[in-house]
Amino acid sequence: MSAASGGTIGRVSVAGDMKSSSAVRYSMPVTRALDDIHTVDPLLDGMAGGLSVYLIDAPEPTLIDTGTADSVEAIYDALDAVGIDRDEVEHVLVSHIHLDHAGGAGHLAVELPNATFYIHEYGFDFLTASDDFERLKSSVDRVMGEENAYGEPELLDPDRCRAVEGGDTVDIGDRELELIYAPGHASTHYAVFDPATEGLFTIDSAGMYFEGALRPTTPPPEFDLETMLDTVDRLRAYDPARIFYGHFGPGSRDAVRELDRYERLLPEWVDTVRELRAEHGNDAAAIAGSLGDEWQSFSVELDVEGVLHYLDRE
Repeated sequence: MSAASGGTIGRVSVAGDMKSSSAVRYSMPVTRALDDIHTVDPLLDGMAGGLSVYLIDAPEPTLIDTGTADSVEAIYDALDAVGIDRDEVEHVLVSHIHLDHAGGAGHLAVELPNATFYIHEYGFDFLTASDDFERLKSSVDRVMGEENAYGEPELLDPDRCRAVEGGDTVDIGDRELELIYAPGHASTHYAVFDPATEGLFTIDSAGMYFEGALRPTTPPPEFDLETMLDTVDRLRAYDPARIFYGHFGPGSRDAVRELDRYERLLPEWVDTVRELRAEHGNDAAAIAGSLGDEWQSFSVELDVEGVLHYLDRE
């Protein structure tokens, strides 16, 4: 998978094999994506191009997402590469509570002492209250099983956090970022619009950009087709110039066309899984193995499971 467009400004090499599910981080590219926005690839499960964390080098430095509990060293390396001290980071925007995007939050809070963490109100307790936090970890273990490569998250201090609901703004010193409620992938998801660059950080609310092509991201248990289509329509109203995906990096320079494409792709994806379920039942692995190349991604089996959950509720 290719890195985001732009020049690599930092790289830290360590040992590892990207084909191994137990691989350790072997390189950490920090790439200038657009203006003061940098893409950090923490190498999810040892795989380049699997996960994006974004760093905005604004007067009040800002992170969008935290990666997994095992991603935090990559983020510290990225801050060093860009020239931002850890105590200068003011804002950490947690797009949603899935632990590939939020699992590093508790660890980052220790090393980023002046940062406020922004969490959607529906997910606030899951990251800050011990009982709900344990429920979240248990649900991830049930879904991921022994393949859980996210590491061990830590509870966030609620006094370091701000609950948001959509429509909120975050002042980062030279402009205000707008938070947009964006459910469908998860009820705790918000997107981020940057008026200075016309960049829209959809993260998982408008699919993934896998090897240069759009793919669905529809994990269990909350994927809902109609809700996600409503979200895509709402995001399109911002007329963004560039989309920043959680998996992986910036998309093309025709963001509205990508949103249009995702709006068409989602029903096609659900119909494809529905047809294959008639042959394979609720066997997600068998369905994933029957899909054409146009649907394949690193998370395809999990995304099939999300559609199956949706179809069972339909």
